[in-house]
Amino acid sequence: MGAAMQEALTQKRRVTHYGVARFGEMGCEAVVLDDGSRGYLRRQMAQLIGLHSKNPSNRFAQICADFAPKSLSLLEKSESPILMLHGGNGQFFPAGVVPDIASGVIAAALEGRLHKSRLGMVAPCLKIIHALASTGEVALIDEATGYQYHRAPDALQELIGKLLRQSGSSWERRFQPDYYRAIYRLFGWRYQGHVQNPPHVLGQITLRWVYAQVLPPELLDEIRNRKGLSDKHHQWLSERGLERLTQQIHSVTAIARCSANYRDFDHRCEAAFAGGALQLALMLEELEEGA
Repeated sequence: MGAAMQEALTQKRRVTHYGVARFGEMGCEAVVLDDGSRGYLRRQMAQLIGLHSKNPSNRFAQICADFAPKSLSLLEKSESPILMLHGGNGQFFPAGVVPDIASGVIAAALEGRLHKSRLGMVAPCLKIIHALASTGEVALIDEATGYQYHRAPDALQELIGKLLRQSGSSWERRFQPDYYRAIYRLFGWRYQGHVQNPPHVLGQITLRWVYAQVLPPELLDEIRNRKGLSDKHHQWLSERGLERLTQQIHSVTAIARCSANYRDFDHRCEAAFAGGALQLALMLEELEEGA
């Protein structure tokens, strides 16, 4: 191997974290590099914004020049291949360019200067803008790749300390009859008070749309490891955790009351709670503000 090639391989940036970032129902492979750079695989991002030619990545420079000229230099700096986790090569597309391109495409369409051959880019660009309006681009990538746990390795323990108790508390009613009546109605069942063995689907709904929206999977696993057979999840929540739980129960109850059936309820919950439980960093920030 020549010295020049060996030096190029040594300098090649390496993927350390990988996942799929969601823009509504659209997905794109997202990566974090060993220098902390966030971005996407270029070919997938090209397809995401509506470039479906055989070599979509080759058209990126022109697209960027037309719709996001200020980002062109950032794109040019990322031309070198990156080393993927599986050992192959990939082409990196840096974060920060996508919102500029999407905004430029939409602006051109509104102003009537978007060429008809590019009209297919409008719909995906609208979805991208909508997704980034509620979730920052860096946060979107960090969530997809799991990088937020690497970025803040103590965040999980800090969150456990804020939302969980050191030991389980005595049982108190947290799910009121109104909650059960609303869920039972979705299936055409009549609620006749607490029963020893409630329908299995009730536990699945409660876990998915109540607990999983209040707590990240890691905290749910922590509770499962701590609690005894007769304990309920809520017996391990701190006062702050119980506040979040109560708010979520009220939200789910309200959705169930206005849903026609379970399918309707499920769709409404998916729309209302898109993205699942909050990221650790955002949850911690919220808890700190309420301290």
